[in-house]
Amino acid sequence: MRGALLGMLLGACYQHAPVPAPATPCACGAHAPKDLDRKTLCSDWPSSVRTHGSFPEVDAKSCFVRVRYPGAKADPIPEGCGYTAPDLSKELARYDAIASGDNRDLPLELRCALPPNERILAARTNATALRSIPKKRYPYAAVATFGYGTPMQEKTPLLKWRPGDACPQLNALSLDRLGQNRERAARAAEAFHAGVGPVVTVSGGAIHSPVYETWILAYFLHCEHHVPLESIVVDPCADHTHTNLRNTAGLVVALGGRAAYVVTTGIQVGYMQEWTTWDLIGGSIDQRSLRDFGFLTGSHRQASVGADFGFWLTPYRFWADDKHADATCVR
Repeated sequence: MRGALLGMLLGACYQHAPVPAPATPCACGAHAPKDLDRKTLCSDWPSSVRTHGSFPEVDAKSCFVRVRYPGAKADPIPEGCGYTAPDLSKELARYDAIASGDNRDLPLELRCALPPNERILAARTNATALRSIPKKRYPYAAVATFGYGTPMQEKTPLLKWRPGDACPQLNALSLDRLGQNRERAARAAEAFHAGVGPVVTVSGGAIHSPVYETWILAYFLHCEHHVPLESIVVDPCADHTHTNLRNTAGLVVALGGRAAYVVTTGIQVGYMQEWTTWDLIGGSIDQRSLRDFGFLTGSHRQASVGADFGFWLTPYRFWADDKHADATCVR
């Protein structure tokens, strides 16, 4: 009972930090500190940049695009911004090699203890998606969402479902056991169909049950919301929100993009705000990232208007700084 009450308290207390007036160039505003040593950036994270907090709304270099609800309608793309797929031949060669069984160069989203068949399928899925990106301009490089796991998911037909299989019909009990994945996929599909990004990235491993959260999300995207399988990019290795963010940021880099639009539900919405009561017990996204990775995954900021569940995410820590605009630790 105490644990449940604590969870409710922690989930309820969060803050979306207001934009400062006037905005002051500093590390928290996506400007690198003067003494930043790029050589140690990903191994000795400077104390002056130990927060993801930044305010992309005030800097054109962020290419921050608001997405308005209802309807997931993106604002006009700022001049010099937007995503058009570049030459992805290097990433395609990497995925093709993995799909053939060569594991010498694994990206973050495939670098966990995956069974060989799961890694091969994920690599093939991602290679197909990269080959299929339309040559047009989008506000974001991807729409992204993260999985939600519970032990009861093992008792659903999705234990063995994989992209390309027939879509099983799920009864009410199975849908209940699959939890918030259905709503997260619905929000991602809405943004995808509205043209917010050319692909949907889905992130989540088999953490709480043998069912991979990434395949649950792919099922709902494709079978319920008609997102083409060739428009889905998968990350079956993430095991927590900070790993979801890191791996998704790595996929943005692989896509040659600057930002993704992340949608989620429930307690994770509050967890992704600028400050939460998880900070008090060492469990915030920033704290866990620094402890587990030694660096922050990038920067994120609520971008949805009329709803609180959509976030601008960039893997680049100092996007407002010309000298360090390409600084990221998630390659």
